[in-house]
Amino acid sequence: MKVLVLDCDVRVSRALERTLQVLGHEVRCPTSAAAARSTLQADAAVDVILAAQHLEEGETGTGFLRWAEAHVPRARRVLISGTHCPPDFVEQPGRQCFQAKPFGRKELEALLGSPHPGA
Repeated sequence: MKVLVLDCDVRVSRALERTLQVLGHEVRCPTSAAAARSTLQADAAVDVILAAQHLEEGETGTGFLRWAEAHVPRARRVLISGTHCPPDFVEQPGRQCFQAKPFGRKELEALLGSPHPGA
């Protein structure tokens, strides 16, 4: 499975990258929302996008995932946050969900193990 991880906390993105690679997934970890957009525009073949709510300079995970929904509609989208689920975030079973931080390998495996719609 191809996974894109977008988190401005390098420690979080590195930990997720290592865990996902151990689980056998191909991982991309762009360092900003702009870089993530460029990555996805160049190659939209991503199965899952994990995006932190709090990003750099006015960017939010919610806004990024709205963009991703329009540009990479087949990708499953997961908003991750250490605070709360924003009121403007709409969960879509099997397509878009919220995961509170911190979370471990079991939760990550559950997020990735869910059936992918259309697969």
